[in-house]
Amino acid sequence: MLYIIFLMLGILAILGEIVFICLWIGASWIYRKESIPSYFPKTCIIVPCKGITKNFRENISAICNQDYKDYSIIFVTDSTEDPAYYELKELLNKNPKARIEIADFYKECSGKIAALIKGIRTSDDVDVYVFADSDIRPHEDWLRYLVSHLNEEKIGATTGFRWYFPHDLRSLLLSTWSLASILFLFYNSFNYTWGGSTAIRKRLFEKLDIENKWRYGFSDDLILTKAVKHAGYKIKFAPKCIVESFEDTDIHTFFKWGAIQFTWVKWYYPSIWIISFVVLVGLKFLTLLGVVLIITGFMLPGLLMISTIFFEMIYGWQGYVTLKKTMWY
Repeated sequence: MLYIIFLMLGILAILGEIVFICLWIGASWIYRKESIPSYFPKTCIIVPCKGITKNFRENISAICNQDYKDYSIIFVTDSTEDPAYYELKELLNKNPKARIEIADFYKECSGKIAALIKGIRTSDDVDVYVFADSDIRPHEDWLRYLVSHLNEEKIGATTGFRWYFPHDLRSLLLSTWSLASILFLFYNSFNYTWGGSTAIRKRLFEKLDIENKWRYGFSDDLILTKAVKHAGYKIKFAPKCIVESFEDTDIHTFFKWGAIQFTWVKWYYPSIWIISFVVLVGLKFLTLLGVVLIITGFMLPGLLMISTIFFEMIYGWQGYVTLKKTMWY
């Protein structure tokens, strides 16, 4: 009886890996002929800045040099004592599109949300808000691709995501994390907005009362996601808005950050948290269990479970192929 249970678990593990490989293939098929609408609304980019992240100057310059006509940028720091403030003052000295604001303090929400609220309240009369992180380095067409699909009324928000180009263990771990997260963005039932690269129409932002919801929360993107989807709108993932990011953290900090992200998902989206936990922890547990089973004489179930490593390699390769097709023309 125990042998049969282990055998079924091994088969289940393989089927799970095959499902994820098929999801990457499906994503490639869905986006194979995607066109970019010609839509150029007046846009304001709001960028919270806390401290100086890796390659800060290059990132800010990339955000400021978009191939887009009618846009402005508001950088928000916690205070004039923040190191980012002095860097921004120097970088933006001759840039008429950009300015710096100082965030107000709200004890009920996170510092990032307070910065976003300040940017919204000090923005000009615009059609679209774009929220970005200071640690991304977008290409020059990023803004155009990000806002283009907002011409469709049924689309409530658009989003990109970050990508760490692997060159050592830290960046490899981060890129693996990104790959797993990006897959779900292709599917409307599971996607979400990522706060480092997302856009929403101003009138919808006000209609959904996002600012007030933010005032009492800690995760800007999950709150935005929940409000948009609850109102019946779709979130459009723009693969061409996957932006380059440079890791500025050690392994310990990475896992700590990941635990915080996982906790927020559990708080705002318990059903997705359960699925993620089963997938991330369950499959890895079965792989380790396979080693134990081989040692203890359960050869076939153990081999089935260990074979998930091979399927993980296919999963990674298919993810790379899909992103290569959808990120660039």
